[in-house]
Amino acid sequence: MKRLIGIICVVLALTLTMTAIAFADPSTVNTSVEGTATVDGTKDEAYDAATALEFVQKGSSNGGSEVLDEPIGRAYIINDSEWVYVWFEVYDDSLDQGSANTYEQDSVEFFWMDNNSKYQLRVRYDGSTTADTGSDWADKGAEFVAVITDNGYAVEAKFPITDVKDNQIEMTLQINACSDGSRDYTCYILGNDDADNAYQRTSRDTDYDVWWTLTLAGEFEDTRVDTADLPLELTADNYQTVQGLKIGAQAYGQENVTWSNWTSVGSYTSVGYGDSVDVSWDYDAYTFDGLFTEENTSGWTVNPALAIQIQDDGYLQLPEDAQTGDTGDSARFTFTYSDITITADGYDDIVIAGDTVTTRWTIKEEGGWTSGTSKAIDLLAPIMQATGLDLQGVVEQYLPSMTNISFSLSFDAFELVYPEDIDAFLVELDAEDEEVLASLQEYIDRVDAAEEIINNSESTAEEMEDALDDAKKAANRATKAAEGYTKATAAADELQDRVATMTATVESLTATEEEEVVEEEDTSSSSDTGSSSSSSSSSTGVVVGIIIVIVVIVVVVVVVVVTGKKKKK
Repeated sequence: MKRLIGIICVVLALTLTMTAIAFADPSTVNTSVEGTATVDGTKDEAYDAATALEFVQKGSSNGGSEVLDEPIGRAYIINDSEWVYVWFEVYDDSLDQGSANTYEQDSVEFFWMDNNSKYQLRVRYDGSTTADTGSDWADKGAEFVAVITDNGYAVEAKFPITDVKDNQIEMTLQINACSDGSRDYTCYILGNDDADNAYQRTSRDTDYDVWWTLTLAGEFEDTRVDTADLPLELTADNYQTVQGLKIGAQAYGQENVTWSNWTSVGSYTSVGYGDSVDVSWDYDAYTFDGLFTEENTSGWTVNPALAIQIQDDGYLQLPEDAQTGDTGDSARFTFTYSDITITADGYDDIVIAGDTVTTRWTIKEEGGWTSGTSKAIDLLAPIMQATGLDLQGVVEQYLPSMTNISFSLSFDAFELVYPEDIDAFLVELDAEDEEVLASLQEYIDRVDAAEEIINNSESTAEEMEDALDDAKKAANRATKAAEGYTKATAAADELQDRVATMTATVESLTATEEEEVVEEEDTSSSSDTGSSSSSSSSSTGVVVGIIIVIVVIVVVVVVVVVTGKKKKK
């Protein structure tokens, strides 16, 4: 009986709470009380007036959203004019750090925003910390202390009050319950089991808005700047991308029983940024033939989709390795569609009021197809309302008689940047371009000087090489300085062309000089060979002459001797 009464009280309390905080749906709102604490791991008296937040619900992914019979932890929150203080006690008689993964070790995690960026800090029971993001939390004055208690451990935290709006900040708390080297489950306050994905919320604009809101004690000025309210900052690198964007429109039908049989029933029409297009789609009786039947509408009880789809035309992309459930690019698009007129033979024209829409599209991988890149404008409900026909009547009578859908579509803005913003930016960019162009004059002068040296026939090869080297440096620096500026880039490109011409000239002259040196060496070599031959011939002649003389002398001596012997006889 006591248990039943307790359950009824909890239900009543939750009902009253949800009534009070309905404005913050789906987030949970908690309220702080005023106070200041010393961050040492012990519970100061200042926390006594704070509401105990009981951690009784397992995470949706890590625990299947199961609600525990008893809380495994309680947190108390207070604040003063600068800081939020949290004293967090966890009941755990088996503390574990066996896993190599820090998130699978007994710990508590704190999430809060600073300048629209997520700060996530994990504090383990032994007091060691792991900053998954916001590694400079200590520089901001944040403090964290953990102590072992008789029942488990306690963590006390202090972090700055930032990103205030309507006297509230966004945060969330998490317990990692672990044993035997793994995480058994995560744990949250009741109604916050989706905070399993809190770590994926990197900024206020990203998905996984599963944090809760803390109403601060006292009065605070708004310090939060929502990036959703700020236009894209135009740069020389991105404005052309914006100018080249397109959105498209087409009509389609789909039976919604098995979410299949998606059929385009209107040709695809695209429109560029800042432009408008008139759309007119003609139909005949066969356009919708067999698309919607009694079977695929569950006996005419499930309305199919019949709509005009306005969509991104290729800007939003997924990461190359995206898996099912992953998201990719996200951007805001603003477009206007005029009154949509639907005509059908035998029926009065049906007019659907036009509208201007600003919407954020975020592409998501759904397992073979993507979502999040379009807005659907329903046609079926207005047709049923205007004609008084039920679903079967619309399918069997009106749709076969439909002859045309017409409207106009304009692509007004991307990321809150309108065409006139780009026009104003281009005026500023042109002025900057002129300034950068003027700053290139020193590089132009250096290239001029180098060109004069290289074209001077009296310049030495060394002088030409030095001049060319300086011209290359000047042209490269001009190219870097001119990035993003049209006129300056054109001037820098001209310098690069001139340097290329000078390079070819120097290379040609160098090659010619090398050829001349080779020819001189060949001529010198030939002369040396001739002198050597003459000297050799001359030496040979002398030797031969000497030999001849010696032979003559020998012959004469022999003759004299022979003649003398004959006289003695």
